[in-house]
Amino acid sequence: MLVAIGASSGGLEAMITILQHLPISYRLPTVLVLHQRGNRESGVPPMLARYTHLEVVEPDDKLPIQSNYLYVAPPNYHLLIEPEKCFGLSLDAPVNYSRPSIDLLFESAASVYGASMVACVLSGANQDGTEGAKIVKQRGGRVFVQSPESASMPMMPQAVINAMTVDAVLAPSAIAQQLLSLQATSAVA
Repeated sequence: MLVAIGASSGGLEAMITILQHLPISYRLPTVLVLHQRGNRESGVPPMLARYTHLEVVEPDDKLPIQSNYLYVAPPNYHLLIEPEKCFGLSLDAPVNYSRPSIDLLFESAASVYGASMVACVLSGANQDGTEGAKIVKQRGGRVFVQSPESASMPMMPQAVINAMTVDAVLAPSAIAQQLLSLQATSAVA
């Protein structure tokens, strides 16, 4: 199973809340696309590492996906999941004005993991993630969306809610509980 999370403006705070509610028993490989400025080093992995027992890394091209890791997309690269269950990095044009693109992560992950994946859309001020979330559902995966009232920028989660039937609309702490429940009923990695 794979958890793929997309976040933009305000989403970092939501991600921290999710991590704070995941106990040490949580082991699902988790991938985060966070919209960041592409012209600087990311301080996100060491900052998120303070809130989780998971190993937090920016993956290199062709790195295999493993349990007990939180992978954070490097700034200015699309992060893709390849058929061999490893990462691909791309400098293709931005999608929805964003590189990394949440849509591209979700689409590529859905093609590899199908019904064994969960896509989560957190706070943000655009529509990135909507098209990818549709593909996740078409492939049998689950889609959780941060409740717009709990998001500092509700536009991104609201766009997904408006476009499709999602599996759950939840506050970040409740998203963590759902991920734990899924882990209990599935094979890890």
